[in-house]
Amino acid sequence: MIHNAYAYITRKKVRTGILFLILMVILISLYECLSILSYNAQLERSLYYASHSSIVVKKKDGSEFEHTSFENSVYEYEFVSKLKEAKVVSIKQGVTLDSLPKEYKNVVSVIGTNNTSKNVLFRSGVFTLTSGKNIDSKDRNSILIHSDLAKKNHLKVGDTIVLNSHTYTIKGIFVGKKHETYTGLSSDLSENTMFVDYNSLDTKMVTKLTIDSNRLKQVQSLYPSSEYVVSKDKNAYQSSLESIQSMNHMIQILSCSIIVCGLVVLSLVLVLWLRDRIHEIGIMLSIGKSKVEIIIQFIFELVFISIPSGIILCAYSVIKHNALCFTLSYGLLMSIIIVSVLIASLMIMIKKPREILSKLS
Repeated sequence: MIHNAYAYITRKKVRTGILFLILMVILISLYECLSILSYNAQLERSLYYASHSSIVVKKKDGSEFEHTSFENSVYEYEFVSKLKEAKVVSIKQGVTLDSLPKEYKNVVSVIGTNNTSKNVLFRSGVFTLTSGKNIDSKDRNSILIHSDLAKKNHLKVGDTIVLNSHTYTIKGIFVGKKHETYTGLSSDLSENTMFVDYNSLDTKMVTKLTIDSNRLKQVQSLYPSSEYVVSKDKNAYQSSLESIQSMNHMIQILSCSIIVCGLVVLSLVLVLWLRDRIHEIGIMLSIGKSKVEIIIQFIFELVFISIPSGIILCAYSVIKHNALCFTLSYGLLMSIIIVSVLIASLMIMIKKPREILSKLS
């Protein structure tokens, strides 16, 4: 069977070339889909671990409260401030209020924190620092501003900016767009969001406390449940996780489509070519070969044809340290080959050997 299979594919070079291309396209498509799913699974595990490694403390009514000192804790205090000697980014679309009092014009949203790198907007990738450095616990009178605000006012890292009567030095510039709720104030925009160091606020009050700890019950015991919400920071990466899950769903649908299309195309091609091989099949039956042996030979033919593309892709997967995806994709290809051959061979399996031999005449 093996010898006959090899002899056939070396003799029929055109058919072998066509089948090689079909099998290669199926194999590469499956490999790419599985690689994306594998990468997304690793990313999802990392995000899940990160989102369950910290605890968030907030007041139920969203008001401020005095923080308790914890090791590796991040303080956040949110407020609205008036921008002096500079202009905010204007609202292009959405609700605008023409009759705003003077004190509510040219205002920005400010988040005071002792570590911007651990802020949910930066951790989840909504905001990304493009120049400068993050704010940490050692900073004083430092600020991070949005790139659009910096461009509008011709500001750069090292320049100063005034909020109310307080002067800050720009330590970093970031880009990104957060979820916005329009109330008519300029502070609604992501472009008018700023981060300042917590030390310069001269307060012990916070609106949000994030603690790097897994001891949820211990932290909950310090804050009465009637006033506070103490929970795992599961929402930190929720949008990212949802995006990954949506992509996984699309890739899974695409993978199933590739398998189905591969089965259909390969089966149709094999059906057409097996009709041309009815004479060969009849001869093999006449010399005593069984239907099962003939079908196994057809399977071996396709397996041999798939080997070159398998070797190339295997070498590529080893370089990319992704051998598991290759193994799975090649295994799926073998399944497609077997099922396609069985479908195409129905005409042999259904008919009696005498009927097939009678066609030789």
